[in-house]
Amino acid sequence: MILMLKAQTNHFAHLDVDLRSEMRALREDMDKRFDQITSRMDHFMIWSFATTLTVGGIVIAAIKFL
Repeated sequence: MILMLKAQTNHFAHLDVDLRSEMRALREDMDKRFDQITSRMDHFMIWSFATTLTVGGIVIAAIKFL
């Protein structure tokens, strides 16, 4: 009986170690994906700001010209 409890304890300990290592790997993968998403959002924000300024400049120039 004691040996069975000891075996279960060891089994749970190994499962805990395995689960923690898998969670670390998942966390690293999620961090990489969030970095990619953040980078894409930054590029889109820069692009949209530049486009807004360009279109605004064209509209102002057209108004002044007319």
